[in-house]
Amino acid sequence: MAKRKSFEDILNAEVRWPTKGDKPFVVSDDPFDNANIADDGFTRLVLMMKGYKMAADLMIERSAKDRWIRDMLVFPVIFNYRQFLELSLKYQLAVYGPPVDIQPNWKTHNLASLWGKFLAMLEHYGTEDPDEADPVVGKIILEFAKIDPTSYSYRYPVDQKGNPVPVAYNDLYLPTLADVMQAVEGYFTGCDGYLDNLMSASPY
Repeated sequence: MAKRKSFEDILNAEVRWPTKGDKPFVVSDDPFDNANIADDGFTRLVLMMKGYKMAADLMIERSAKDRWIRDMLVFPVIFNYRQFLELSLKYQLAVYGPPVDIQPNWKTHNLASLWGKFLAMLEHYGTEDPDEADPVVGKIILEFAKIDPTSYSYRYPVDQKGNPVPVAYNDLYLPTLADVMQAVEGYFTGCDGYLDNLMSASPY
């Protein structure tokens, strides 16, 4: 385990202080050094969906040997994975829902509601579930919905009235969380490919 910094170490650390001319948003002269922010809505949805999960994966990897970092990053880790789930469901509904008269819902953060619409969409397409993965993924999504109903619990310590937001767990083993979310990503990737083939081959 990495040595935790002492108070003296923190005090003696070099501090980057704001200076005149600081600008947060600049563009490098070399285009390859820049991050491109897609202006196409669908592309942005895909990149956000993948990016939030990748960020959580990287944070777990970074905190593997440092308890101090782990205790700080657990909040954005859980939020990012939840955001990945929400965007994954909204992506599937936006792409494959309209052909079977199921409209996407961009207003809600309710994972349980989005999962219900997703299952209804699968039923319209007549998809099979030989591995019985649907109920497994459903249980995972509903667990996120339970511990963070409105995508708020891991972004703020208090609610809008200043009352402490309760947490579902006092301790959490992050590598298992990452492994489970890897499986969920595989599930949604599989659904994407399967539904795309069905839609391409059907008269919808």
